[in-house]
Order: sequence, then C-alpha cells, then structure tokens
Amino acid sequence: MSRSEFDDLMIPGLSRRTLLGAGALGVASGLLPRSGHAQVPVGAPRKGGVLRFCRPDPPDTLDPQMTNSFSGMEYSQMVYDNLVSLDADTQPVPMLATAWTPEKGGLEWLVTLREGVRFHSGVAFTSADVVATVERAMDPARSGVGSGAFGPVASITAEGPHAVRFVLRVPFGEFPVQLAFRQARILPAAGIDDLRNTPNGTGPFVFKEFQPGSSLTVERNPNYWNPDVVHLDGVRMVFIRESVSMQAALRGGQVDLLTQIPVEMYLAMSRARGFKAYSEVTGDYHAINIMGNMAPFDNLKVREAFRYILDRKATVASVLFGQGAVGNDVPLPAGSIYLPEMTQSEQDLPRAKRLIEESGVGPIELDFFTSSDRQPAPKMVLAFSQAASQIGVTLRVRDIPYTEYAANVSRKKPLYTSYWSGSATLFDAVHRIYHSQSLYNYSKIESSPGLDAKLDAMIAEVDLEKRKAVTKEVMRALNSSADRLIPYFRNYLGMSTDKVQGFVPPRFGTVEMRGIWLSA
Repeated sequence: MSRSEFDDLMIPGLSRRTLLGAGALGVASGLLPRSGHAQVPVGAPRKGGVLRFCRPDPPDTLDPQMTNSFSGMEYSQMVYDNLVSLDADTQPVPMLATAWTPEKGGLEWLVTLREGVRFHSGVAFTSADVVATVERAMDPARSGVGSGAFGPVASITAEGPHAVRFVLRVPFGEFPVQLAFRQARILPAAGIDDLRNTPNGTGPFVFKEFQPGSSLTVERNPNYWNPDVVHLDGVRMVFIRESVSMQAALRGGQVDLLTQIPVEMYLAMSRARGFKAYSEVTGDYHAINIMGNMAPFDNLKVREAFRYILDRKATVASVLFGQGAVGNDVPLPAGSIYLPEMTQSEQDLPRAKRLIEESGVGPIELDFFTSSDRQPAPKMVLAFSQAASQIGVTLRVRDIPYTEYAANVSRKKPLYTSYWSGSATLFDAVHRIYHSQSLYNYSKIESSPGLDAKLDAMIAEVDLEKRKAVTKEVMRALNSSADRLIPYFRNYLGMSTDKVQGFVPPRFGTVEMRGIWLSA
C-alpha cells in the first residue's frame, strides 16, 4: 500500500508518545523477554486490607477512553475490564471475551463474549456494550486520545447478545493483543459519555471517592465474575509529587507501594529492611534522533558512523547505575522472539572516523539537544559528545526545558534525544515509529528500500511464525540504516513494604491490582 492505513489511528500505547517521550517494546508473545525476577508470594493469598499506592499526579479524567495519564489508566484498570488481558509472554488470554477467531485473512474477527457478567450498576453485560464502546472509540470527538484504541476497525456488529464481529480496514494479525490496550476498556452502553462523573465498569473494584489533591479510593466488587483474583478490600491511590516525600511516606508507613521511581531512590532503599525492591527489564528507552531528512544525517555513512561513537556498556553502568540493558538500535530488547542474530554495535572510534571521512561530509559541528526534564538523557548526551570529540566531531550539549524542546526541537533539529515507553504490539512498537507515513516517524524517510512494505506485511501477518520471519527482516534493516540510535533500555524500578504480596512489576507502565494481597 502506498500509504499506511494505520496512520489515522490515535492508539495511545501505554503512555501516549510525549516528545522526549514515548514507546516501544512488547508484542503478542515476545517483544519483551521474561526476566524471571518478579517477587513470588509465600503461602495462600490473604483476603482483606486496603493497599495504599503512591502516584505523583491524580488522573486527568475518570473517563477510561479519554485518560492520558498513568494514574488514570491504573484507575480504569481497577474499575473496568478489557476483552482480553495479556499473560507473562504477552499472549492474549480471556477476560470479557472467551474466544476470538480470525476470518478472511485477518480482515474480520469473530469475538465470543463471557456470559453472566454485570456492571457495577447491576445491568448485565452484553454485545451492545462492546458495540457502543468500540463505536465511541471510532469517534475522536467522543473518545479523545482513546480514538482508534481497538485498531483499524471499519465497523462492528453484534451477532446475538454474546458475540460481536469486527471488520477491519486492513488485516491486523495482532488484533487480539490490541484488545488489551489501556484505552480499550469495555464501557456500558448506558451513560457511556458520562463516566467521568458516574463511573460504572465490570472490573474487580468499584469507584468510591476521588479527592483530586489527595487521593482516589476504590472498593472490592463483591460480584466480580472472577473473584479468585481479587484479594484486597480496596485500593487507595495517594498523590505525592516529590520523590523525597514519596520515600518518606513509604518509610513512615503511610503508603505500601511506590512505582516507577528514580534510580537514586531505588539504590538508596534496595537493601533497607522491611522493604522489597523491584528491578525488571522493560522496553523503555532513550533514543538519539539522527534525522535522516537533514544534513549531515541524510548521508547513510554518517548515520552508520554515529552507531560506533558511544560506549554503550559504560553508559548503562554510569548513567543507569546498572539498572538497564545495552541497546542495539532496534526498539526490541534482547530476548525478544522477534530479534534475529545481529552483531552488537559497540564503540569503535577509528571505524566511526573512517566512515565520516568516506562520507565526504565535514567537519561536523552540531547542537545536541536534550532536557533534564527527561532524566537521565543529559548524562548520556554528555558521554556521547565527549567520545565524539576524540574523532574531531563537535557536539555542543544543549540542555533545555521540555516546553522549549517540544516547541522548537522535535522534528526541527538534526540531533536530539527522545524517550519512548513500552507497548504490547509490533504496530505500536515498530510500525508507528519507522513507517515513512506514520505519525512518529519524525523524518518521514524510508530508511532502507522496501522497508515500508515489510512493515505493512509484519502488521498484517496472522501466522506467528511468518510474522517472526518478516519482523526479523525489519530488525536487520533498522539496525543498519534507521535514523534513531537506541543505546540502552531502562529497567522498571519500584519499592514496596514486605507485606505487599503478588505484585508483578508492570511491563507496560501500569500496575495490575488483580492478584495483589497484603500479608498480616
């Protein structure tokens, strides 16, 4: 296809791409490797107790489709359900849907719905609710950032009270995984546009109270269709902005769980008695944008040269304090089933210098933009510029406020950093970033011949083994020619008290409260 049919989607991934910010990682069965280090609860789960969970900011809205904040997505995950959830291998497993079958080569999907489920209002869940939810997500005026959350849907129809048929604009092999996205919660047809004022889901917890400057509280749903996964009496989300105050609240017993904490806090508390520390591989990364539509990076040899400037292992040690993994200029971390065997890019300054000389470009003098509002990117930029100076490349570090960055740097300057957080599909992790017509391909170039066609084939392929094969071709092309460098992946970092059991560090940003319990 000449233009990606996916471009019109506004699928928010897991955090909505913020410049100097947003996403790549997971996939149906394998963008993110399993690390095997999650805390394992001891003994049978204990019922009862209220988990006090800290977030820096309150939800921006209580509307599940329109929320654009982590706290809003975590709230909606407690009060609402999706059609599917994802297992430890990022495979879809039944939730409100019990089965899904591709037809017509992935252009249509028949989804069977769970019977006997009720909303918190007492009204029975049916296909009418799914149709209403998806049709709202197809209307940007009604769903905001949740527009397109279910993928490239052309239409949806009910086939009786407990089945729906999705008709897609293009084949989408990862469609079942897409159904687990954060803005793809299933909403009630009745009152669907007033959920910010009258929350009503099918989820394990029922909304109780929201005090925007203080806390948000939910209580256990006594009629939840899957009671075995609900152990807590409730959850209180407490809002504390400053990291020092968060740490004091955990130490003082005012909260039980901190998530996505700075590495300095993690290191300070990781050996403290009475607490658990969590450090897990993710697909979150800082990218170095070397814009292929601007000089000097419109020259492929210059782009290649920049791959050999930074000492990546030393950067992980010094910038991330070891809480991360070396990247290889593709948006999937080591261990993904979609990665082919590739030579790891390492610092090789003589090779970088030779490539620049062969390019005929020079001398190279550039501003290298970053922002302390997106730590620890400035430290990485400084290390990069110091290494570059050894081969006669002058990179002037420009550390500017994020507001200035967003207005004057992103897509407008040849060299700058950006931050991307994890996603569960190849569409969001790869296609939307590298396809020449996609929203987040900042330079709008096809970095190697035929890449767009391979990206479209990757998304359309329903067969997993065939999808693996074409994705590996894409990864090889990106590794050699893409105009984004990925020097490292960051770990998820969190802390809790010892009494928190069953917590699994999130792979895509939001904490799952199903399965968590508190020991006595």
